[in-house]
Amino acid sequence: PKATATEASQPSRTKPEMAQQVERGCLPCTNCCVTVPQDKYFAVEQFGKFSTMLPPGLAFAGIDCCGCCITFRSITSRVDQLMVRVSTKTKDNVFVTAQVAVQQSVKAESVVDAMYKLSNVHAQIDSYVSDVVRSSVPSMTLDEAFEKKDDISNAVQQKLTAEMASYGFQIHKALVTELVPNQEVVHSMNEINKQKRLRDAAIMAAEAEK
Repeated sequence: PKATATEASQPSRTKPEMAQQVERGCLPCTNCCVTVPQDKYFAVEQFGKFSTMLPPGLAFAGIDCCGCCITFRSITSRVDQLMVRVSTKTKDNVFVTAQVAVQQSVKAESVVDAMYKLSNVHAQIDSYVSDVVRSSVPSMTLDEAFEKKDDISNAVQQKLTAEMASYGFQIHKALVTELVPNQEVVHSMNEINKQKRLRDAAIMAAEAEK
């Protein structure tokens, strides 16, 4: 079937775990002390300028008055999974939607880069995944795309690992979890399989009557 729709990635996301958050101190009206959770990285900013990173536990950040002198910024240290959906076309002109699961986390030695270089981590990853999928799948037929899912996964992981390292992120795994043709193609494939099974059954019945 012919299609003229513009190819578009459709990221499917839940809560953006990698989003930065503004934090408050543990005392009212001041940010001189703060409790840092084990699963977060905390940055101390003095008058808007980065100062230092704080370890987990109770920490003294400095002299502050009503949150004017010291502010906090945090980002999770946990591994986050992002699901990216990309629509593209195969070599035999079949539109498919690829679903890619990307597991990433902040590199402990590059937390400052992760906090201050990217404003939207998920959007950046989505762009890289879309680029790799759309450069790989159009050179394959539909059958080849299913057979080479691992090759596509490896290409996505290599691209993300190389590009996201400079932003302070580590890519643990990138997996193509699904390749879904459009509904018309799925219906046609099911109909072909149905007719094949009926034909085989008729042949077996005819041979049994001989």
